[in-house]
Amino acid sequence: MTIDSTWLRAFKDTGPEAFTQARPFKTHCAFVDGQIKLMQGGFTQPQTWEEYIHRQFIKPLERMLQQCEVLVLAFDNYALVPSAKGMTQLKRRKHIPALPFTETSELPCMVPDGEKWTQCISNRTFKSRVIDLVILRLPMLLLKRNPGKRLIIDYTQPSTYALNESTGLMGCESLENLDPMGEADIKFTRYADMFGSLLVDSIDGDSIPIALLHHERCLRSPAATMPPKVCVYRLELKDPIPSSLSGTKRKKDEEADKKKSTRSYEYVNVQSLYYLLVEAISQGIGHARLPLHTGHEMGMLISLICLTGTDFSRNLPQVSGKTLFEFLPGIWMTLAMAYDPRIGQLREEDATDRLVSSIYHMKFQNHTKTRLGLATVLADLHASKLSTKTKSTLPDVSRVTCTVRNANWVLQYWRCDEGACPDPLQPIFGYAIGANGLPMYSHA
Repeated sequence: MTIDSTWLRAFKDTGPEAFTQARPFKTHCAFVDGQIKLMQGGFTQPQTWEEYIHRQFIKPLERMLQQCEVLVLAFDNYALVPSAKGMTQLKRRKHIPALPFTETSELPCMVPDGEKWTQCISNRTFKSRVIDLVILRLPMLLLKRNPGKRLIIDYTQPSTYALNESTGLMGCESLENLDPMGEADIKFTRYADMFGSLLVDSIDGDSIPIALLHHERCLRSPAATMPPKVCVYRLELKDPIPSSLSGTKRKKDEEADKKKSTRSYEYVNVQSLYYLLVEAISQGIGHARLPLHTGHEMGMLISLICLTGTDFSRNLPQVSGKTLFEFLPGIWMTLAMAYDPRIGQLREEDATDRLVSSIYHMKFQNHTKTRLGLATVLADLHASKLSTKTKSTLPDVSRVTCTVRNANWVLQYWRCDEGACPDPLQPIFGYAIGANGLPMYSHA
C-alpha cells in the first residue's frame, strides 16, 4: 500500500532529526514485509528456487536477525485481503498479460526471469504457490545459520519457529492468541505491542502513518503504559532538485539520479516524529487549545493523508500532501469541526462542505469568493479564469463524498490491530462491483 509521497517529504522537512542513517535504538524484534521481497526481481540469469530463496529472503533476513532476537516475516492472507484492493491491483496489472496459472498448475523448475517474472508474480495463484515454497524451506535454512534466534511467519495463521540445537529438529507452534489478518503491511503493530520495541522493514509509505496512529492510540490507552518503540527502515528520502534550476540543468540532475545503482536507506523514529509533528501543528495554530481533540492530532492529520489518496481512496485532484501540510494552520480548526474524535473518523457532511471546500478555496483563493459549501466553491472555480485543463480535473460533490467515505474506511482499516477492522469481503463506502464484475468506485 502507498500514500502520496509528498507527505513524507513534508514530515522530513518538519522533523529531520527523526530521520537518521543509524538505527535510533536497539529493538528486540524486526518485522519484514514479505510481499515486497516476493515482488523484487531483476534477475539477469536463470536461477533455482533455492537461489531465489537465498537471495530474496535468507540474505536480507540474516541482516535483520543480527539486530534482534526475533524476526517476523509477514505475507498477505488473500482470504482476508479487502476485495476493494482489486482496484489497485487491476491498475498495476493493466499492461501485464494474464498468466494461465491455476490451482492445478505447478511451479516451473527454474525461476522465471525478466518480463516473464513480472507476469508470473502478478498472478495471485502463482504468488501463493511461491509463498508456500518459501514457508516450507525458509525456517530450517535461516535458523540453522542463526542459532538461538526465533522466526515468526504471519501468513494465514501466525506461527513461531525455533530450532532445537541438540536434536536439530524444527519446532513450529501456532500463535492461537493472534487472529488471522489480511494485508502484511497492517500486521506489524501487534508485534510492537508484543515485544515492546520493533524495527519495521517496509518501503510502503503507509507504514509511517499506521505507526503514528498506533502510537497515539497507545498514549490514550486506559492502561497508561508506555507505547512500544518503533522505527521504520525504508528508502531514504532524497533532497528534491531545486525548482530554481534551469530546464537543462534539472534534466541532467534527474538523469544522474536515475543512473545511480546504489540505493540508500534510513531509519524513521516514530516516537520522535510523533512529538515533532504535534509540536509543529501546535505552533502552526498559535498553541490554541482544542480540549476535545487533544491527543487526536495524528488521527486528524492522517485523515488528510487518506483524502490525498491510498490504495483504497482516490485523491483530491490538484491537492498534494505537501500542499495540505502547508495549509494546516489555515484549515486545522475546520478539520476539528469535521473530525469526530469519539470514533476517529470524518463527519461526512462537514468534511465535504466545510473541510474540502476550504481546501479548494485556499488552493485557488484568487478564483473563488467563499470557502463554505463545496458546490458553491466548485461553481466559482468553473466560472473563473482557471485553465480548461485544470477545470477538467476538478471533482464534483458526489466524487468528494465518495472520497470522504473511502477515507473513513481506511481510517478504520488502519486500526485493525485493535479489533476495529471492517469486513474485508464487503465493499468500502463509495465503492462497488461494476456490471462487468470488476471493482470500481461509486458515487452512491
